[in-house]
Amino acid sequence: MERHTLSERIRNAEKIVIKVGSARLSGPESEVNDFLFQLVSDIRFLRDAGKEVILVSSGAIARGRLLLSELPSSISSGESLSEKQALAAMGQNRLVNLYDSFFSKVNLSIAQILFGVLDLESKEGYKNLKNTFTQLLRWGILPVVNENDSVATEEVKFGDNDMLSALVSLLVEADLLIILTGVDGFLKEGNTVPFLREVKQEDMDLAGGPSGPGTGGMFTKLKSAGLLSEAGVPTAILNGKKMHVIREFLDKNEIGTLVAPSGNRIFSEEEIKEIIRKNRNGNGGSSQ
Repeated sequence: MERHTLSERIRNAEKIVIKVGSARLSGPESEVNDFLFQLVSDIRFLRDAGKEVILVSSGAIARGRLLLSELPSSISSGESLSEKQALAAMGQNRLVNLYDSFFSKVNLSIAQILFGVLDLESKEGYKNLKNTFTQLLRWGILPVVNENDSVATEEVKFGDNDMLSALVSLLVEADLLIILTGVDGFLKEGNTVPFLREVKQEDMDLAGGPSGPGTGGMFTKLKSAGLLSEAGVPTAILNGKKMHVIREFLDKNEIGTLVAPSGNRIFSEEEIKEIIRKNRNGNGGSSQ
């Protein structure tokens, strides 16, 4: 697909999934607030343009750590599974309340969707989750999605929220995935790669792992983008620290890294479940 044709398709995308990583929600309060002001403004802009939006957000464990540090005690947490699960349980409520406080300023109602690998194992679970997304979007509610890390174990996890955002994109039949990160896109020799017609193994070999509080890194972002490319869905990897980066990307499509659709494959329910089975356990760790 030619770049100008793809740019037009992106501008006309009707259903958009946006993924936010932990780093955007775990820094100094002023930086987090600045980011959220930009994010809710851009999502309000998309909604006013008649687009449907789903937000996949990490950050529960990071917010849980913050809450733990504020307690009047000397409690500290490590990296054990039980500690991460407890931090996720503490932080998820704080994370959703934070989003609610910002989105309410632009008159957008949100709904929390927490689910895990086991919730999709049965046909009924898969169907019910898809129906929930459909109904919320029909009502004009913004779904805020995260993996249910307070009960998930390393053996039954999606891997990380980059992969989760790709799976949600397949589930809701999205037209575009936008991944907000802390860098300008996929880098080669220090320069941003603006456009990938497909994700090759040499690109994966160059992509790095996590460098902040999350567990993904560029490797999982390209892996997720490659999966969606097969399904005919473009993925944009953008620097979430830039002002109104989503709006600018949709308008000009000249920033970040855009991974083009290379196919038009329709993934069946069983194929999506098989992707989940292949990617769980060991390809990401905590989605936070």
